[in-house]
Amino acid sequence: MIEHLKKIISSDLIINDKVYNFDDTFQFPWQWIANIDLFFKDIESSYSRIDNVIIDESNGPVFISESAIIEPFVIINGPVFIGDNCLIKSHSNISKSIINHDCKIKGEVHTSIFQPFANKAHEGFLGHSFIASWVNLGAGTTTSNLKNNYSNVSVKWNGELVDTKSIFFGSIIGEHVKTSIGTNLNTGTVIEMGSNIVSQSFPPRYIPSFSFYYNGKISKITFDDFKDVASKAMSRRNVDFSSIEAILFDLYKKD
Repeated sequence: MIEHLKKIISSDLIINDKVYNFDDTFQFPWQWIANIDLFFKDIESSYSRIDNVIIDESNGPVFISESAIIEPFVIINGPVFIGDNCLIKSHSNISKSIINHDCKIKGEVHTSIFQPFANKAHEGFLGHSFIASWVNLGAGTTTSNLKNNYSNVSVKWNGELVDTKSIFFGSIIGEHVKTSIGTNLNTGTVIEMGSNIVSQSFPPRYIPSFSFYYNGKISKITFDDFKDVASKAMSRRNVDFSSIEAILFDLYKKD
């Protein structure tokens, strides 16, 4: 089942701005989220006083990189890690989360992990979720992380429905996924890499790699179209798409 992660992330898993080595204990995104506290066992608080920002370390450390920018009127409740060159925009509320380097974040974020170069630059709630690199969440994109009947959340993983063994779990969003404004994601949603979601109602809880979801239908994105958009997105951060093109093309052919 761990091989299925290649449809979510094509590169290394980054935790606290460092490569995380998998072991038999935590192999899957829902396990990382359920045990997020453990990623902070070697993290110490590190930040200078920030005017007009509330930082609460009652429940864990708050690490903020010196190169990160925290705009006024942000609330941060530890444990929280904010990596190099991140931007946390005004009026955000962040708790129990790992935001790796070069991310842009706004809104309410709770118990979530962002891989490098992910964007959630607008309002919307994100809870108990894993967001891979180069994701762009449109304004108002919101996740559900708790079912109305309080039963365990299941996810579709490698063709099987897997019990996360938790009543709290939001979404797994793969590399280079884009969501339109106002997108609502149900509990246990898995969107594999390279997909584009245009929906103002709940899309399916599973969307395969390189899919375009629009008007209730899923169609395949050509690799050339995917490459065009991904290249533009990465160039805005001074990263060359060609560095990962062969890997992604191989994954596209296998999908």
